[in-house]
Amino acid sequence: MNTDCALCGSPLTSMDTLLGENKLSDGGALCNKCLNKATNINKDLVSDLTNYSLIQIRDIVVKESIQAEEPTEEEIPVPGRVTEIPESVLFNSTIEAPSRIDEIKDQIAALNAKLSIFVNSEVNELVNVLDKSEKIIAIAEGKYLYNNLEGILVSTERRVVFVDKKFFGGVFENEFPLCKITSMQHSSGLLSSELKLFTEGFKGEFKLYSRSAAKVFYDAIQNNVYTSQQQQQQQQQQQQQVQSVQQTQTQTQKQQNSSVKKEDPALIFDKLEKLGKLRESGILTDEEFAEQKKKLLDKL
Repeated sequence: MNTDCALCGSPLTSMDTLLGENKLSDGGALCNKCLNKATNINKDLVSDLTNYSLIQIRDIVVKESIQAEEPTEEEIPVPGRVTEIPESVLFNSTIEAPSRIDEIKDQIAALNAKLSIFVNSEVNELVNVLDKSEKIIAIAEGKYLYNNLEGILVSTERRVVFVDKKFFGGVFENEFPLCKITSMQHSSGLLSSELKLFTEGFKGEFKLYSRSAAKVFYDAIQNNVYTSQQQQQQQQQQQQQVQSVQQTQTQTQKQQNSSVKKEDPALIFDKLEKLGKLRESGILTDEEFAEQKKKLLDKL
């Protein structure tokens, strides 16, 4: 059950949830203040709130906020005059871009995941665990059987992460890159289910607190696991091709160096002496002398 208002983020009180009229279709809930604000704008919300999502409620409130700021005659823009945008529009919290935690909670709500209030701290911790570009494609509540810690199992499009927020501070997290997962298994019992992730030399086993959670999680990530494996193989093949080309170039260079014609050392030294005289007489510059000297020494 949500403990914060989905619109303003303030903690819900017992008075907010007493009548049960503040619930949204995506699982969120509104405090009485936000509920009154929304119903004042749209009277239909009084009896039909459960058919509206958080995104729809935001759109209703934002639209009303913008319309409320209609310009007066003095504020109508005219050529050559700079019109100042009202501060209430610039800084109205209801029209600010959603925060990262709002994005994460919206992604979880879209998955219809059934999480208890006991993992709220783990959900909030995802802000620090996931990159801004990561999108949640699967989530479940359960236990990591490797160490018997309880928390949430989360998958994005590139990795699976188990997160446990400890009571006395600190966070335990362990991740399984999708490209490293070689196979997966799932099974269900009467009240719970198990998910197993196999990587090279390691196995991650999780007990999920719903008999269908393991299958749902498995179905959500299996295509991404396969795609990541294919991408990993392609990268390895490309690296092997690059290494093969580099080895061929190195061998060719060695062959070229070994094929340089060797000359009698006495003749080489004689030519070096002649080069020195040409430099002393000014016929050769120091750079030209150094270049010709190197070529002769390579023939020794």
